[in-house]
Amino acid sequence: MALSYSISQKSNIQGQNEILIRYKSGKFAARGKSGIYILSEWFDFVIGNKPESIYKGKRIISDEMQQTQAYHEDQKINLSKINNIISETLKDKTLDRSNSEWLCDCIDKFYQRGKFTPKVETKMIKTLFQFVDKFIEEAPNRKDKKTGRLLAYNNIQKYKATEKHLKAFAKSMKKKDFDFSDIDQTFYDKFVAFLQEKSFTQNSVGKHIRILKLMLNEATLHGYNTNAYYNSFHVFTEEIDNFYLNENELQQLKDTDFSKNPRLDRVRDWFLLLAWTGSRFSDLEKVVKTDIKDGYISFRQQKTNVPVKIPIHPVVQEIFEKYDFNLPEEISNQRFNEYIKEVCEIAQINGIETITRTVGGKLITEKFEKWEQVSSHTGRRSFCTNMYKQRLPTYLIMSASGHKTEKSFLKYLKVKQDEHAEMMKKEWEKIYK
Repeated sequence: MALSYSISQKSNIQGQNEILIRYKSGKFAARGKSGIYILSEWFDFVIGNKPESIYKGKRIISDEMQQTQAYHEDQKINLSKINNIISETLKDKTLDRSNSEWLCDCIDKFYQRGKFTPKVETKMIKTLFQFVDKFIEEAPNRKDKKTGRLLAYNNIQKYKATEKHLKAFAKSMKKKDFDFSDIDQTFYDKFVAFLQEKSFTQNSVGKHIRILKLMLNEATLHGYNTNAYYNSFHVFTEEIDNFYLNENELQQLKDTDFSKNPRLDRVRDWFLLLAWTGSRFSDLEKVVKTDIKDGYISFRQQKTNVPVKIPIHPVVQEIFEKYDFNLPEEISNQRFNEYIKEVCEIAQINGIETITRTVGGKLITEKFEKWEQVSSHTGRRSFCTNMYKQRLPTYLIMSASGHKTEKSFLKYLKVKQDEHAEMMKKEWEKIYK
């Protein structure tokens, strides 16, 4: 069998190209579109010319890189399954090979389209965990309803976490599973109490309730569940007293000498890039040299698929020049969040912050030194808040941060009451001279 592969010239909205299959044997030739989309740099890996991942040898693999690798491993398996179907089909000595129809039929057979839809005996789903298992098994092929893209790796991990807590809850109730009819107010109250006993924050409890409702809604849509009581389940949300670094603190961070510690030097530079662009860590780490042009950074946000164009701040310009307009060496978000605390402690970002939140169903207030709570997301909050304090119009800040609504943007503003009062006083001084 003489099969060969190529890749389409045109890419989809995710920047992926389709693998094209070609069969040639003597005077017979056939071509077909595989329906398998990949990033072009993964082509050799997926078709089997390069058995190892392109990330082989990298010291740190980020969550996004792991997600990308897992996706292409799945596509490699799918291509292998199509090849097996083609191989079996070619054993038929009566096969008409004079055109490409037979090859397209093989691909259709893999996707179970048209006349090849098999009659599969469906396992009857009667309980919550039977459906949850099915829901998670099918999650990698499910698409986000807003973006139309396959679900992110992190979403699937969140589903698995909720499943784990549901099964632990069942064990605590001396049950192996729940009937859909069991999902009532008593179930809800006891599940919430179970999560609160684990000292989960209000938002963590709310996240698991939201995912449970999502699963039950899917079960209802597919006819497995007829009990609609879950619609009344309250999803807890709570505004957290997050903070930001003001411009003086950012300058303090910039002025601290980390030249003797390249690891912390890179982490400091990464944070300053976040704090002066308003970008998410997952977006900024994908920016390449060609995205930096004419005094702007341009890219499409991964989470929202929103294109943004950000003017290059002088601090950002300095960092770009330091790295020859490339970004500092890659680091996982998890490692970054560990190291940035060390960076801020050395830079003496040590004001006292008070955080009030609900933990385990109780409202608690804790005091922390500022450096203890800094993370990658503090950079994005710092950008939005500092630009707001500089009195830039909200719509201008949102155009850089990529926020779609003012409501979601306002959550990033961490201006305290005394800062608002000071801002108002300065404005009055301009008006009532």
